[in-house]
Order: sequence, then structure tokens, then C-alpha cells
Amino acid sequence: MMYRREMVMGSILTLALAVPLRAQPSTKPLPPSQLDTGSAVRDVYSFTLPAPAAPAPEEGAANPDYRIGVLVPKGPAPAKGWPILYMLDGQAVMERLTDEILAKIPQAAQRIIVTVGYQTPQRFATAARARDYTPPDPKGLAIKDPRTGTSAGHADSFLHLLGTQIIPRAESFAPVDPQERTLWGHSYGGLFVLYAASQPDSPFVAFTSASPALWWDEARIGPAFEAQMRAGHWSRRPLDIHIGSAERAKATDPGTKQTEAFVKMRGALPEHALEDLVSTARAAGIPGQFTQFPSLSHGQSFVASLYKTVGVAE
Repeated sequence: MMYRREMVMGSILTLALAVPLRAQPSTKPLPPSQLDTGSAVRDVYSFTLPAPAAPAPEEGAANPDYRIGVLVPKGPAPAKGWPILYMLDGQAVMERLTDEILAKIPQAAQRIIVTVGYQTPQRFATAARARDYTPPDPKGLAIKDPRTGTSAGHADSFLHLLGTQIIPRAESFAPVDPQERTLWGHSYGGLFVLYAASQPDSPFVAFTSASPALWWDEARIGPAFEAQMRAGHWSRRPLDIHIGSAERAKATDPGTKQTEAFVKMRGALPEHALEDLVSTARAAGIPGQFTQFPSLSHGQSFVASLYKTVGVAE
């Protein structure tokens, strides 16, 4: 079981390169998506779940509820049920999954797409995703996010929420093949995907981690994952890794006092940390594909990875 290395070219890169480089995610409110308007090419369902209690009163304003979208292909399901793909940062994903894009997915790649997002008009719920997508410290305790200063390190609770509430409800709308259940995420979401893949009781059977934030918590998490792989304590479920080849070269600095710790951690991450993780996974017999997107930045790789994962024809 080997990793296959791939360089992606073609229309996926054209679409991704259209994404502007920004020091910070845009604060412009999102337009309505198919979760609001419906779709001509998918049957669309959505539901909300309450957010966990804010750990401190001052964090309440940054504590939106969850909003889950379920996009089901039209027509009869396969005999075993639909394959299903769960995508983190759901509101940002929905911005990109227009009907025009969904119509480009070939029949052989059709599956249910579940967008796991937040009830917010912003593309990224910064404090909420820092809370949900990041692992606890080595003692299993929550820590502070270096970008927001808010509570983080609750990936264990979020994985439990996925398994006990989000997945059962999302898979009640159409027949599903649970042996074809994949999780995708980018940046902090990519870090969560690695965390979920590391857990033996994870409800997912395949994983795609795009540009994972391995710098998190002084970059301790990558070596910890590698040690787990070497010890044989990591399940051999498919793990694909995506990254833009220019992420380090095109990295931006928000230039604020609040983000100094984040910039320092990110800069201290060894240049080949992700490649080392992939090599360790390959040596441990964990199957998967390693994909680089030529000349793409961290933000641009979000779009390229998203389109590749959903199966948009190149």
C-alpha cells in the first residue's frame, strides 16, 4: 500500500488561481447558497444543531450554532447506497459548490455531499473552528488558540458530535453506504481530519487532509502523529494529503499583535514537515495519494482541494 504522488494541472488550477491572495479571510458576508435557495441538480436538505456553551461569557458572540447541508444526487441510489463525503467549513464550501460546479461532477463520482458548517454569514467561523478542529494538549486539556485567544483543543468533543448527532441525522435523508464515508478538511480542518484519522473509533473510513495546520501548538502534533504511525497504532484507512506548492513562499502576515504567536509558530514549522508525515504514513502501510497543486498558496489550495475531492472534471 503506497502513496501515489500527483501534480494537478488543468481547470482545477484555473479555478483556484482565480482566488485572490489575502492576509485575512474576507469579511464580506456570504451570498445565499443552495441551502437557502435550493438546487436544480441536487436534492438539498439542511438542519441546525446548537453550539456548545461558550467557555467564557466574552466568547458567546463568536459561538454560532452548527448548520449542516446535505446535497443528494438526483435519481435512484446505488444498490449499496450513496457514497458520502463530509466537508468541514461548510459555509465556505457551499460558496464554491454552485450548481454550475456540481453539474461538472461525472456520474461515476456522484455521492452525497454533507457540508458541516456554522450559522454565520462569514466564510470562516474563526473562533468556533479553532475550538472544534484542534486537538487537545498532550494531557488531554483544552488550550488557547494563538490566532484568536479563545478556547481551542476540543477536537475530541467535535468528533463525538459528528459520530453521535451529525452523521445519523445527515444519513437519514437518503440511502447511504457507510463503508464509503469520507471526511475532508483544509487548514485547521485538515488538522482535524488527521486527528480523526488517528482515532481507532473514528466513524469515517477514508480521509482527505488539505494543507493541515501542523504548526498548531508549537508544531508538536505532527511528530505525535508520526510516532503513533510508527507504533502501529494508526488504522490503515486511506489518507489523502493535498497541499499547494507555494504555501510557504506566498504566506501572508496579518501584521497584528494578536497574531504574532501564530506567525511565529507557522514560521518555525520545518519546511518538509508534511512530506515527512506522508513518508511515515507510507512506511506504516497507510494507503493514500499525495497531491501538490503547482504555484498555489494556502488559501488557493482550499479551492483546488475542494474541487479535486468532489470530483470536478479537469
